[in-house]
Amino acid sequence: MPSSESFTIELEGCSYVWNGRRWFTLGTYQAPPMALASRLNERLASILASEDAKVTDFDGLLRIAQVARDAAQYKRAEAAIRRAVELQPASEPAHAILCSLLRHLGAPERAIQDTEHLGAFRYSPLLTSRAAAFCDLERWEEAKSTIGRALAIGESEAAFEVMHRIKAKRPDLYKRGRS
Repeated sequence: MPSSESFTIELEGCSYVWNGRRWFTLGTYQAPPMALASRLNERLASILASEDAKVTDFDGLLRIAQVARDAAQYKRAEAAIRRAVELQPASEPAHAILCSLLRHLGAPERAIQDTEHLGAFRYSPLLTSRAAAFCDLERWEEAKSTIGRALAIGESEAAFEVMHRIKAKRPDLYKRGRS
């Protein structure tokens, strides 16, 4: 369970350090056995949940959600982003993280539904994530239209990856004469 911060946890008479990427035993720098790492992850999750509960500002919650999502801490990310969305229900950056997170959780339909109410999207990362969700659902025409809007706002590696995904599955959508 990754985190951007370093933590030391005592367990079974040993000190274990999380360096933001992996666990190791203090002093020997050896990785703990998988079963022990799982228990350490549970304790770390509890510590992080307690720390996250103290954060009440939108930007702080957004940062936690993004870091947690990128570190595959999906429960933590969802808790933080849901709180951020409550604070700013029309925030496209928050909904971009929510959409991406729901896709990671295997819920592309929810990703689309939970962001639909925003209406006319103007934020390229949100459009890109929605286009990827449409791809997940094999709704290729909607994916193409959405990624086209994202690319019109600004080019990004993620948007081009989605466009290439669409082209690989439905090259006919990109033939001359089609809009």
